[in-house]
Amino acid sequence: MTTTTDRWPLVGRSEVVARITDAIDRPTGNVLLWGPAGVGKTRLADDCAAGAAASGRRVLRAVASRTAAQLPLGALAHLLPSSAGGASDDPATLFDAARAHLVDAQDPLRPLLVVDDLHLLDATSLTLMTQLLVVDAVVLLGTVRTGDPVPDAVSALWRDGRAERIDVGELDRLDVETLLHLALGSPVERAAVAWLWDRSAGNPLFLRELVLGARRDGALVERGGVWGMTGPLAATGRLAELVEARVAGLGADERNALELLARCEPVALVDLEAVAPAASIEALERAGLIVAETSGLRTSYHLGHPLYGEVLWSSTPLVRRRHLLRDHVARFRAHGMRRREDALRLAGWSIDAGDPADSRLLLRAARTARAAPDFATVIRLACAALAGDLDREERADASLLLGEALHETGEFDDAESVLRHGLELDPPEASRLRLTVIRTKNLHWGLADVDEALAVTREALQWSGWSDAARAELVADEASALVFSGHPADALARVEAISTEDPRVRIVMAIPSAPALSSLGRTSEAIRVAERAFADHSEMGDELAIASPGIHVVSQTFALTDAGRLAEAEALAQAGHDLAIEANVPIATIWFTMNLGRVSSAQGRVASSRAWYQEAANLAARVGFPGPLRMARSGVAYGLAVLGDAAGAQAELDRRDALPPFGFLSHEAALGDGWTLAAAGNPAAGRAVLLEAADAAAATSHHSSEVWLRHDAVRLGDRTSAARLVELAERSDSAMAQACAAHAVALDRGRADELGDAADGFEALGAMLLAAEAAAAAADAYRKAGDQRAANNMLRRSTELAARCEDARTPSLARPDVLEPLSDREREVALLAAGGAASREIAERLFLSYRTVTNHLQRAYTKLGVSGRAELARALGLEGSEDER
Repeated sequence: MTTTTDRWPLVGRSEVVARITDAIDRPTGNVLLWGPAGVGKTRLADDCAAGAAASGRRVLRAVASRTAAQLPLGALAHLLPSSAGGASDDPATLFDAARAHLVDAQDPLRPLLVVDDLHLLDATSLTLMTQLLVVDAVVLLGTVRTGDPVPDAVSALWRDGRAERIDVGELDRLDVETLLHLALGSPVERAAVAWLWDRSAGNPLFLRELVLGARRDGALVERGGVWGMTGPLAATGRLAELVEARVAGLGADERNALELLARCEPVALVDLEAVAPAASIEALERAGLIVAETSGLRTSYHLGHPLYGEVLWSSTPLVRRRHLLRDHVARFRAHGMRRREDALRLAGWSIDAGDPADSRLLLRAARTARAAPDFATVIRLACAALAGDLDREERADASLLLGEALHETGEFDDAESVLRHGLELDPPEASRLRLTVIRTKNLHWGLADVDEALAVTREALQWSGWSDAARAELVADEASALVFSGHPADALARVEAISTEDPRVRIVMAIPSAPALSSLGRTSEAIRVAERAFADHSEMGDELAIASPGIHVVSQTFALTDAGRLAEAEALAQAGHDLAIEANVPIATIWFTMNLGRVSSAQGRVASSRAWYQEAANLAARVGFPGPLRMARSGVAYGLAVLGDAAGAQAELDRRDALPPFGFLSHEAALGDGWTLAAAGNPAAGRAVLLEAADAAAATSHHSSEVWLRHDAVRLGDRTSAARLVELAERSDSAMAQACAAHAVALDRGRADELGDAADGFEALGAMLLAAEAAAAAADAYRKAGDQRAANNMLRRSTELAARCEDARTPSLARPDVLEPLSDREREVALLAAGGAASREIAERLFLSYRTVTNHLQRAYTKLGVSGRAELARALGLEGSEDER
């Protein structure tokens, strides 16, 4: 594994490297790499210089600095003859001596002069270097730091066309993900990638320092081959030094402005001018330390990099912080709070300043934070509000906000305490309803106590003060507990008994309805319900005591997977996953990650599925989310088993079984158990486990799960499930159920053509591993029927499909190779034919008769399973057929 102390790979810079290489190879090519500190200008220059040296070019290196600039020729002295005395030399004499020393008349390639921090060269060095460039004595590759003062002699190089300026920017998110994977040696959770990318803003140096610090502090760890965060990131001492070096030499006014921005950004120009004069603000902006944004008539500023604020604020003394904040709060109040977020910002600053804030302002700010949603801030503000003088109803509202936020951040025991206390305040109906709903959700999902969750709901329904809409919502909430504890038919019956036109209630009803319908095999209905609910929920907004609108996207993705619409399921899950990470909602991120594992498994991308499930397990363990953690561990075990790691799969199942039971899709967990037994060499025991789970799924109306389980039993050799799969397919609108049934029937009959059709059906759905297995079975059937050509064709197809399944190993793929090898002469003839040579031409070239060539070709067609020349090239593993070329 690559360690973070090694030199990190160069990622995302191929285009820049190509431009540099192309430029310095031109007769008059010079290059200036321009960019902020830490983006990798020096690394690029070094790598390109190494490439130039490898091609035979002499490379000269110099590093400019403020210290070296205090002496004439300080940075270039080691490149000059000892007779060159410096500033006292006549310029013409110095130039002649340098040129004679640096240029080898026998070398056709001019030397490459690499100068790091070119803009820091002293005046004498700049003059000498410019003179050398004018006469093409050297090729220059220099780096220039954005934000630093740049001498006119350097700027003139690219303005006058004597050098190409190449701006080097930060890496994008995909590049950061790739770089982290390569540097750490294993995949990195998408949430961790997002955090690191956001904090580093794509600056490779800052990214490296963050990773080093996170690994040292145990905030970034590897679990199951996937790296993830265990806690907040902290700036390393090295990173602090880099930022401090960036702001070194600033005056008190500039420092004042940066410190205020470090905690309060964005800051309006008028407020920034209260701590620093306009000239100082302009200087900071020119240096790239701050950035202006204009919206309408309002101009505000924020820091030039996300990490500046953390480092600057941590180094600001406490008394200074409070003084800055109190003054800013006073100015802010004087302006009046005009924007929705103003109360939120003011409340946070007041707490940090050590001043008591009005409890109602804190409560108002907590509501604003909830709308973001920013649950960590909700917890901070709601706790502060509850410590104040709120009345009974306000305390209930604050408890509601705090309890929900604690649940969403995994503090389930604390959430139960706060929510129970809120209900004891005897709040009015709206607050009582929401407190009850969140409490039951926390009991079910957080504390894994579904019986208590149902008891709380049923007890709440006994209260006589409910309106019809509120009572209906509680019934829908009870249905949610039922469907997510493994009772989809009961849940659907409860929902279908509700009669209401209340938009909120109808949205809440969709939360249990969609997964219940999908479990029952009514996938099209499930998808429609989820789509409609998401649209209605998005229009209504993210309200308290309802899962975010993303819950409907989760339900839709589950249903799409059950339906066999795998490409749609993957795209939707990926989009939801990215949005959940951006919103920093851990529970939503876990569900979308789990969906990606499930759909990847259905597609046959086994290694990807294992990685997604492992990421979901890491996230669920960090949040303390036991039910999804149990599901994820089953998924990891399945992936490891199908990849051939029976011991690793069993270890994962042992970890799973230490967790409390969880009802949602619990029967599908047996997929991990069944395939682990098969991987350990006992497919009969694996079949038995899967069939037992399928019977349990049938008893609880989990028809979609039953399809998966029975079909996997068929894949492990069961020949008793075909009739039941046909029955399930007839009840369902799922194309996946129908494909599984057709495959099982074809295996029972041993019909090669039907098995080929099954392979076609699975491939059309995107289920490549199932398609590969069906094609392998078809190859066997054709071989038994004596049709060797068709057998070889199907075997080749199975091999091609299996190659897209990330090294999956299943009994259905472990078949003897039925292909007969080509003889040397047959291969020679086939290669010539694939290249476009006619049979008569081949006969003449190989001194064979036309009939002999024809016979060789026919035998090659049969052995390769092809019908003619058009397919030869592909079968032989060449680039493409003649038609394709």
